[in-house]
Amino acid sequence: MTPRVLTTLIAVADSGSFARAAQACNMTLSAVSMQMKALEVELNVHLFDRNFRPPKLTPLGRRVSEEARRVIAAHDDVLRLCQAPGTLKGDFRIGFVLTSSVRLLPGFLARSGTEFPDARFAIETGLSDDLLARVAEGALDAAIITGGEDLPRGTRETVLAHEELVYCLPLGAEKWPITACMDKLTFIHFMPQAGIGRLIARHLAAGNLTPRDTIVLDTVEAVAECVRSGVGFGILPKPDVLRYARGEIHLRALSRGKTMRTVVLVTRAGTAADAGAETLAKALAG
Repeated sequence: MTPRVLTTLIAVADSGSFARAAQACNMTLSAVSMQMKALEVELNVHLFDRNFRPPKLTPLGRRVSEEARRVIAAHDDVLRLCQAPGTLKGDFRIGFVLTSSVRLLPGFLARSGTEFPDARFAIETGLSDDLLARVAEGALDAAIITGGEDLPRGTRETVLAHEELVYCLPLGAEKWPITACMDKLTFIHFMPQAGIGRLIARHLAAGNLTPRDTIVLDTVEAVAECVRSGVGFGILPKPDVLRYARGEIHLRALSRGKTMRTVVLVTRAGTAADAGAETLAKALAG
Protein backbone atom coordinates (compact mmCIF):
# COMPACT_ATOMS: atom_id res chain seq x y z
CA MET A 1 0.00 0.00 0.00
CA THR A 2 1.61 3.25 -1.15
CA PRO A 3 0.65 6.92 -0.69
CA ARG A 4 -0.03 7.11 -4.43
CA VAL A 5 -2.67 4.35 -4.20
CA LEU A 6 -4.31 6.01 -1.19
CA THR A 7 -4.31 9.32 -3.06
CA THR A 8 -6.13 7.62 -5.93
CA LEU A 9 -8.69 6.17 -3.51
CA ILE A 10 -9.31 9.66 -2.11
CA ALA A 11 -9.75 11.00 -5.64
CA VAL A 12 -12.35 8.31 -6.38
CA ALA A 13 -14.18 9.16 -3.14
CA ASP A 14 -14.14 12.89 -3.95
CA SER A 15 -15.16 12.60 -7.60
CA GLY A 16 -17.60 9.71 -7.33
CA SER A 17 -16.20 7.75 -10.26
CA PHE A 18 -13.08 6.01 -11.51
CA ALA A 19 -13.19 8.04 -14.74
CA ARG A 20 -13.19 11.44 -13.03
CA ALA A 21 -10.53 10.26 -10.57
CA ALA A 22 -8.36 9.18 -13.52
CA GLN A 23 -8.67 12.65 -15.01
CA ALA A 24 -7.87 14.35 -11.69
CA CYS A 25 -4.83 12.11 -11.08
CA ASN A 26 -3.58 12.28 -14.68
CA MET A 27 -3.98 8.51 -15.05
CA THR A 28 -5.79 6.16 -17.40
CA LEU A 29 -9.10 4.67 -16.35
CA SER A 30 -7.63 1.16 -16.46
CA ALA A 31 -4.75 2.23 -14.18
CA VAL A 32 -7.19 3.56 -11.58
CA SER A 33 -9.29 0.38 -11.78
CA MET A 34 -6.21 -1.83 -11.40
CA GLN A 35 -4.95 0.17 -8.41
CA MET A 36 -8.28 -0.09 -6.62
CA LYS A 37 -8.59 -3.82 -7.33
CA ALA A 38 -5.03 -4.41 -6.08
CA LEU A 39 -5.81 -2.44 -2.90
CA GLU A 40 -8.88 -4.59 -2.26
CA VAL A 41 -6.80 -7.75 -2.74
CA GLU A 42 -4.08 -6.44 -0.42
CA LEU A 43 -6.59 -5.55 2.30
CA ASN A 44 -8.77 -8.62 1.57
CA VAL A 45 -11.97 -6.55 1.64
CA HIS A 46 -14.51 -5.13 -0.80
CA LEU A 47 -14.05 -1.34 -0.97
CA PHE A 48 -16.45 -0.94 -3.90
CA ASP A 49 -19.88 -2.26 -4.75
CA ARG A 50 -19.50 -3.13 -8.43
CA ASN A 51 -23.21 -3.82 -8.87
CA PHE A 52 -23.44 -0.09 -9.52
CA ARG A 53 -22.16 1.74 -12.59
CA PRO A 54 -19.93 3.50 -11.77
CA PRO A 55 -18.92 1.39 -8.75
CA LYS A 56 -19.82 2.92 -5.38
CA LEU A 57 -17.77 2.85 -2.22
CA THR A 58 -19.08 0.39 0.33
CA PRO A 59 -19.57 1.66 3.92
CA LEU A 60 -16.18 0.15 4.75
CA GLY A 61 -14.72 1.75 1.63
CA ARG A 62 -15.90 5.18 2.81
CA ARG A 63 -14.30 4.62 6.21
CA VAL A 64 -11.05 3.49 4.59
CA SER A 65 -11.01 6.57 2.34
CA GLU A 66 -11.41 8.84 5.38
CA GLU A 67 -8.56 7.06 7.16
CA ALA A 68 -6.54 7.41 3.97
CA ARG A 69 -6.90 11.19 4.22
CA ARG A 70 -5.30 11.11 7.66
CA VAL A 71 -2.52 8.85 6.40
CA ILE A 72 -1.78 11.17 3.47
CA ALA A 73 -1.89 14.22 5.76
CA ALA A 74 0.65 12.55 8.08
CA HIS A 75 2.75 11.56 5.06
CA ASP A 76 2.75 15.19 3.89
CA ASP A 77 3.76 16.34 7.37
CA VAL A 78 6.81 14.08 7.30
CA LEU A 79 7.78 15.27 3.82
CA ARG A 80 7.36 18.89 4.88
CA LEU A 81 9.62 18.38 7.91
CA CYS A 82 12.31 16.79 5.75
CA GLN A 83 11.94 19.13 2.80
CA ALA A 84 15.04 21.26 2.37
CA PRO A 85 14.49 24.87 1.29
CA GLY A 86 14.13 25.14 -2.47
CA THR A 87 13.14 21.50 -3.00
CA LEU A 88 9.88 19.61 -3.42
CA LYS A 89 9.21 15.99 -2.46
CA GLY A 90 6.15 13.78 -2.83
CA ASP A 91 2.94 13.81 -4.86
CA PHE A 92 1.27 17.13 -5.70
CA ARG A 93 -2.13 17.73 -7.28
CA ILE A 94 -2.13 21.12 -9.00
CA GLY A 95 -4.97 22.87 -10.80
CA PHE A 96 -4.57 25.43 -13.60
CA VAL A 97 -7.02 27.85 -15.13
CA LEU A 98 -6.90 27.21 -18.87
CA THR A 99 -5.50 30.65 -19.69
CA SER A 100 -2.49 30.01 -17.46
CA SER A 101 -2.05 26.36 -18.40
CA VAL A 102 -1.27 27.31 -21.99
CA ARG A 103 1.59 29.62 -20.99
CA LEU A 104 2.87 28.24 -17.69
CA LEU A 105 2.24 24.49 -17.67
CA PRO A 106 4.52 23.25 -20.51
CA GLY A 107 7.61 25.01 -19.17
CA PHE A 108 6.85 23.98 -15.60
CA LEU A 109 6.51 20.30 -16.49
CA ALA A 110 9.65 20.42 -18.64
CA ARG A 111 11.68 21.91 -15.77
CA SER A 112 10.18 19.93 -12.91
CA GLY A 113 11.72 16.61 -13.97
CA THR A 114 15.24 17.91 -13.43
CA GLU A 115 14.59 20.50 -10.70
CA PHE A 116 12.36 18.25 -8.54
CA PRO A 117 13.27 14.61 -9.20
CA ASP A 118 11.56 13.50 -5.97
CA ALA A 119 8.25 15.17 -6.81
CA ARG A 120 5.38 13.97 -8.99
CA PHE A 121 2.66 16.26 -10.31
CA ALA A 122 -0.93 15.44 -11.27
CA ILE A 123 -2.55 18.25 -13.24
CA GLU A 124 -6.15 19.29 -13.80
CA THR A 125 -7.74 22.37 -15.32
CA GLY A 126 -10.89 24.31 -14.53
CA LEU A 127 -12.39 27.67 -13.61
CA SER A 128 -10.84 29.76 -10.85
CA ASP A 129 -13.79 29.37 -8.46
CA ASP A 130 -13.91 25.60 -8.85
CA LEU A 131 -10.16 25.18 -8.42
CA LEU A 132 -10.13 27.43 -5.35
CA ALA A 133 -12.88 25.35 -3.75
CA ARG A 134 -10.96 22.15 -4.45
CA VAL A 135 -7.85 23.55 -2.77
CA ALA A 136 -9.90 24.61 0.27
CA GLU A 137 -11.44 21.13 0.65
CA GLY A 138 -8.12 19.34 0.17
CA ALA A 139 -8.87 17.81 -3.23
CA LEU A 140 -6.00 19.84 -4.72
CA ASP A 141 -2.68 20.79 -3.12
CA ALA A 142 -2.39 24.02 -5.09
CA ALA A 143 -3.98 25.93 -7.95
CA ILE A 144 -2.96 28.68 -10.34
CA ILE A 145 -5.96 30.99 -10.72
CA THR A 146 -7.01 34.56 -11.37
CA GLY A 147 -6.78 36.41 -8.05
CA GLY A 148 -8.88 39.20 -6.64
CA GLU A 149 -11.57 37.17 -4.89
CA ASP A 150 -11.86 36.44 -1.16
CA LEU A 151 -9.89 33.35 -0.15
CA PRO A 152 -11.47 30.59 1.95
CA ARG A 153 -10.16 30.22 5.47
CA GLY A 154 -7.01 28.12 5.65
CA THR A 155 -5.69 29.07 2.21
CA ARG A 156 -3.17 31.65 1.11
CA GLU A 157 -1.93 33.03 -2.18
CA THR A 158 1.45 33.77 -3.72
CA VAL A 159 1.41 36.28 -6.58
CA LEU A 160 2.89 34.96 -9.82
CA ALA A 161 2.23 37.80 -12.26
CA HIS A 162 0.28 40.98 -12.97
CA GLU A 163 -1.12 41.14 -16.51
CA GLU A 164 -2.70 44.20 -18.10
CA LEU A 165 -6.03 43.74 -19.87
CA VAL A 166 -6.22 45.45 -23.26
CA TYR A 167 -8.65 45.89 -26.12
CA CYS A 168 -7.88 43.63 -29.07
CA LEU A 169 -9.17 45.11 -32.32
CA PRO A 170 -9.27 43.68 -35.84
CA LEU A 171 -7.27 45.30 -38.60
CA GLY A 172 -9.21 48.22 -40.06
CA ALA A 173 -10.69 49.21 -36.71
CA GLU A 174 -7.43 50.18 -35.01
CA LYS A 175 -8.23 53.92 -35.19
CA TRP A 176 -11.90 53.69 -34.26
CA PRO A 177 -13.06 55.09 -30.91
CA ILE A 178 -14.19 52.34 -28.59
CA THR A 179 -17.74 53.73 -28.70
CA ALA A 180 -17.70 53.18 -32.47
CA CYS A 181 -16.45 49.62 -31.96
CA MET A 182 -19.32 49.04 -29.53
CA ASP A 183 -21.80 50.32 -32.12
CA LYS A 184 -20.41 48.64 -35.23
CA LEU A 185 -18.68 45.43 -34.12
CA THR A 186 -19.62 42.31 -32.21
CA PHE A 187 -18.00 42.10 -28.79
CA ILE A 188 -16.29 38.73 -28.24
CA HIS A 189 -16.70 38.26 -24.47
CA PHE A 190 -14.46 35.77 -22.67
CA MET A 191 -16.76 33.73 -20.41
CA PRO A 192 -18.16 36.11 -17.74
CA GLN A 193 -18.20 33.44 -15.00
CA ALA A 194 -14.39 33.10 -15.19
CA GLY A 195 -11.97 35.36 -13.33
CA ILE A 196 -10.90 37.24 -16.46
CA GLY A 197 -14.51 37.43 -17.62
CA ARG A 198 -15.56 39.09 -14.38
CA LEU A 199 -12.84 41.73 -14.78
CA ILE A 200 -14.04 42.40 -18.33
CA ALA A 201 -17.68 42.68 -17.22
CA ARG A 202 -16.72 45.13 -14.45
CA HIS A 203 -14.82 47.31 -16.92
CA LEU A 204 -17.78 47.46 -19.29
CA ALA A 205 -20.20 48.25 -16.46
CA ALA A 206 -17.95 50.95 -14.97
CA GLY A 207 -17.75 52.72 -18.34
CA ASN A 208 -21.44 52.21 -19.23
CA LEU A 209 -20.23 50.41 -22.35
CA THR A 210 -22.93 48.35 -24.04
CA PRO A 211 -21.89 46.39 -27.16
CA ARG A 212 -24.35 46.15 -30.04
CA ASP A 213 -23.94 42.37 -30.15
CA THR A 214 -22.07 39.96 -27.89
CA ILE A 215 -20.71 36.46 -28.41
CA VAL A 216 -19.48 34.53 -25.36
CA LEU A 217 -16.56 32.12 -25.87
CA ASP A 218 -14.77 29.92 -23.34
CA THR A 219 -11.15 30.04 -24.52
CA VAL A 220 -8.73 32.91 -25.02
CA GLU A 221 -7.55 31.37 -28.29
CA ALA A 222 -11.09 31.35 -29.70
CA VAL A 223 -11.56 35.03 -28.79
CA ALA A 224 -8.24 35.96 -30.40
CA GLU A 225 -8.96 33.95 -33.56
CA CYS A 226 -12.36 35.61 -33.95
CA VAL A 227 -10.71 39.03 -33.67
CA ARG A 228 -8.02 38.04 -36.17
CA SER A 229 -10.75 36.92 -38.57
CA GLY A 230 -12.55 40.27 -38.28
CA VAL A 231 -15.60 38.80 -36.51
CA GLY A 232 -15.42 41.43 -33.76
CA PHE A 233 -13.28 42.80 -30.94
CA GLY A 234 -12.61 41.85 -27.35
CA ILE A 235 -10.65 42.37 -24.16
CA LEU A 236 -7.91 39.95 -23.11
CA PRO A 237 -4.75 39.86 -20.98
CA LYS A 238 -1.96 41.49 -22.97
CA PRO A 239 0.36 38.42 -22.93
CA ASP A 240 -2.40 36.33 -24.53
CA VAL A 241 -3.09 38.88 -27.25
CA LEU A 242 0.61 39.06 -28.06
CA ARG A 243 0.75 35.26 -28.21
CA TYR A 244 -1.97 34.99 -30.83
CA ALA A 245 -1.83 38.37 -32.63
CA ARG A 246 0.70 37.48 -35.36
CA GLY A 247 0.52 41.08 -36.55
CA GLU A 248 -3.22 40.83 -37.27
CA ILE A 249 -4.63 42.16 -33.99
CA HIS A 250 -4.24 45.74 -32.80
CA LEU A 251 -3.75 46.28 -29.06
CA ARG A 252 -5.13 49.33 -27.26
CA ALA A 253 -5.09 50.30 -23.59
CA LEU A 254 -8.46 50.26 -21.85
CA SER A 255 -10.24 53.60 -21.92
CA ARG A 256 -10.67 53.96 -18.14
CA GLY A 257 -7.10 53.30 -17.08
CA LYS A 258 -5.29 50.04 -16.49
CA THR A 259 -7.20 46.96 -15.41
CA MET A 260 -4.83 44.29 -14.14
CA ARG A 261 -5.37 40.58 -13.91
CA THR A 262 -3.37 39.02 -11.08
CA VAL A 263 -2.28 35.41 -11.49
CA VAL A 264 -1.80 33.71 -8.12
CA LEU A 265 -0.75 30.36 -6.71
CA VAL A 266 -3.19 29.28 -3.98
CA THR A 267 -2.18 26.69 -1.40
CA ARG A 268 -3.78 25.21 1.71
CA ALA A 269 -2.03 26.11 4.95
CA GLY A 270 -0.04 23.35 6.61
CA THR A 271 0.54 21.26 3.48
CA ALA A 272 3.78 20.37 1.73
CA ALA A 273 2.66 22.51 -1.22
CA ASP A 274 2.19 25.48 1.09
CA ALA A 275 5.64 24.96 2.62
CA GLY A 276 7.10 24.92 -0.89
CA ALA A 277 4.91 27.70 -2.30
CA GLU A 278 7.80 30.06 -3.05
CA THR A 279 9.70 27.24 -4.77
CA LEU A 280 6.63 26.31 -6.80
CA ALA A 281 6.07 29.95 -7.73
CA LYS A 282 9.64 30.34 -9.00
CA ALA A 283 9.36 27.14 -11.03
CA LEU A 284 6.07 28.25 -12.56
CA ALA A 285 7.48 31.66 -13.47
CA GLY A 286 10.47 29.99 -15.10
